[in-house]
Amino acid sequence: MAEHKGGRPISGSQRPTGGDKALMSGKRQFFRRRKVCKFCVDKVDLIDYKDVKMLSSFVSERGKIVPRRISGVCTPCQRRLSEAIKQARNIALLPFAGSGFGPERRERAPRHDRGDRFPRPQAEAAPPAEGAPAAEGAVEAASAAPTEAPQA
Repeated sequence: MAEHKGGRPISGSQRPTGGDKALMSGKRQFFRRRKVCKFCVDKVDLIDYKDVKMLSSFVSERGKIVPRRISGVCTPCQRRLSEAIKQARNIALLPFAGSGFGPERRERAPRHDRGDRFPRPQAEAAPPAEGAPAAEGAVEAASAAPTEAPQA
C-alpha cells in the first residue's frame, strides 16, 4: 500500500479502478458485460440430465465441466448443473473424456528415445533348482511342440 492520500493509505473504494486508470493514461477503456445465469433468467427450476444438447454446452472439448467464472452460471445452478452432467456421464449420454482421447488419437513417439546408445541389460533366467517344479511357461511350450517323426 504505497498509495497515500494526505498521510493516510487510500481505501479500496477510493482506489482508481481499471476504467479510471485508462482515462488517466489516455487508453481505450475495456467494457466487460456482467455475466448472468442462463438458468435463472429463463427461470429453469430443474436441470434435466437427459438434455444432452444443453449439458454439452457446459462441458469443454476435453470433457471437463466449465467453471462458473467462465460460464456465468450462479452457484446453486452450477451445483445442479454439475450433478446433471455427472448423471448423464454415468448412463453414457455424455463422454467422460472429450474427443482426442480414443483409439483414433495419433501415436506419439517414445518420450525418451535412447536408441542404441544405452542398451538396457537383459535379465538372464536362472536354471531351476533340482527337485523344483519347472516353470509353467516351459511346460506349456514343451507340450505345444509338434511331435512328428522325421521322414526318411
